[in-house]
Amino acid sequence: MPRKPRTAKTTPTASPGPKARPGALDRVIDAALDEAAALGWRALTLAGVAARAGLEFGDVLVLTPTKHCLLARYLDRIDQQTLGPVRMPDPRDKPRDRLFEIIMRRFDVLNRHRAGSRAVIVGVARDPVAMALAGLRLRRALAAMLAASDIPADGLVGCLRIQGLKGVCLVTLRAWMNDDSSDMAKTMAALDRALGQAERLARFLPAGRRRAAEAASA
Repeated sequence: MPRKPRTAKTTPTASPGPKARPGALDRVIDAALDEAAALGWRALTLAGVAARAGLEFGDVLVLTPTKHCLLARYLDRIDQQTLGPVRMPDPRDKPRDRLFEIIMRRFDVLNRHRAGSRAVIVGVARDPVAMALAGLRLRRALAAMLAASDIPADGLVGCLRIQGLKGVCLVTLRAWMNDDSSDMAKTMAALDRALGQAERLARFLPAGRRRAAEAASA
């Protein structure tokens, strides 16, 4: 008796999960900044963000299931817009000038949604978990900013440089929080002073002393 041909077993294909619409993440972040400006970070809800963004609540939850995820996405966007335009270092450029430009670009990004950015910063400073998250992300961003300026951020000396740059950025942030000018003149002045102080302190580091000796003998 002839055998019946075998039929290949088919595995049911999993149905694709929900997909966010193109550009939805930027809409969510923009809406969150507007919502923070209106209500503050603590009162902000993902449902309110969805309503302001004109998106389904589920679409927002796919992208940012918690407020801390939302904060992480916002910090990712700041890093992308700050570091994305960076090109290979030009030997003719001074690292300090490159660093100044990169830091100011970061404040330009914050300034595009000034009220919302300020509200997020104030709210995060009162949220220990969000503050810890922001601190870890900031450390990574500072290391990348140093590398983009052709300043090594590895090893013990690199850790000290990151800490020094953190102090520079915090001083500049305080100036930016109170700088309502269109050209951010007070912010730039504060950054210039802070970088100058950091440079003077860096001369006491081993690498700084070696560079100073090389410059003097040249």
